[in-house]
Amino acid sequence: MITYILTGGTIGSSIGADGVARPDADISVFAGEDAAIRIPYNILSENLDAAHLNLLIKETADVIREGESEGIIITHGSDTLQYTAAILDIIFGGADIPIVLVAANYVLTDPRSNGKANLYFAQRFIKEKRGRGVFVCYKNPKEAVKIHCGGKLMPHEAFSDKIKSVNDKIYGYYKDDTDKSTAEYIQLGNIEEKEAYDGSIPCLDEKPGSILRLEPYPGMSYPEIGEGVKAVLLGSFHSGTIAVNDGLKSFLDKAHQRGIAVWLCGITREGTEYETISSYKKMGIHPVYDVSPVYAYCMLWLRGFFPA
Repeated sequence: MITYILTGGTIGSSIGADGVARPDADISVFAGEDAAIRIPYNILSENLDAAHLNLLIKETADVIREGESEGIIITHGSDTLQYTAAILDIIFGGADIPIVLVAANYVLTDPRSNGKANLYFAQRFIKEKRGRGVFVCYKNPKEAVKIHCGGKLMPHEAFSDKIKSVNDKIYGYYKDDTDKSTAEYIQLGNIEEKEAYDGSIPCLDEKPGSILRLEPYPGMSYPEIGEGVKAVLLGSFHSGTIAVNDGLKSFLDKAHQRGIAVWLCGITREGTEYETISSYKKMGIHPVYDVSPVYAYCMLWLRGFFPA
């Protein structure tokens, strides 16, 4: 049996008489007769917050604890798919069953939608016992259906619904075929071994603003650090750098005075070690290497720190 956890999004929406998509579609018809259906909430994913994620974490943990499902498929909106996948990967990456998130670029009744393909191959991935842990099954336009590791997704590019992994390293893919049932699966790997899931149900801090996340730009002005901030995550330019200037130094002084750790993501150990990166370390910034900015943010949001 496969358990479906429905959370809304485009894949779970229908088009009303006014032409507006609303998360109210019944996709159980695509699940199969032996499926179990759970609906912890039903939203468009741009409205995702900690309260919703805590409901999903508990729902997922309950399914695993009950031990009756060979896998879980979570239907989700594409806007914040990366964040949910990262949170679930941190918690359930060592689960004994596959947990596969799927989304759609258009509602399922639209002939342009990739939702049916994403659902079909997520089902196949589970039935064929291709892996365990957290994955995302998604087909970009004119590409094969790819299986991504849940914690490896990059943020969306502007104006694009394409799903990409860090350095394009995916877990596997299904070769396109006119007959889906004969589509060949290609296993690539690219997954880290994780500690077995221990049955715990951690909760995200539901008070907004606990993580201050900043992206760099020329002429950047640093904001004041709010009272509820517990950690700061700095993004970087593509080379893993940000400007070292008086604004940064003043911002860091204020953070350190309050005992707030500052982390920098977007850095790879395989790239050029620019002199500015050495400066960051001397200034008390903690580099986070070779992970998606989404994953770095979610780790801080959930755990409050990033493991060395």
